[in-house]
Amino acid sequence: MTLQDTLRELADKAGYMTAIGAGTFAGWLANNWLGLAGVLIAAVGLMVNWYYNHKRLKLQEQQGGDDGR
Repeated sequence: MTLQDTLRELADKAGYMTAIGAGTFAGWLANNWLGLAGVLIAAVGLMVNWYYNHKRLKLQEQQGGDDGR
């Protein structure tokens, strides 16, 4: 085995390890971004739900109907 063959093999292994590391990091990063997006969507949903329930209760108070919901 010559020095060039050894260097070529070393470069190939380094390339594979870099690709594996980059893929792992990208997967971790994408997973965290998706988790953050899920939390933000849930928070927006909570605020919209609170807003419309508040409006519904105000409307029920104005109409004088209290059906216990």
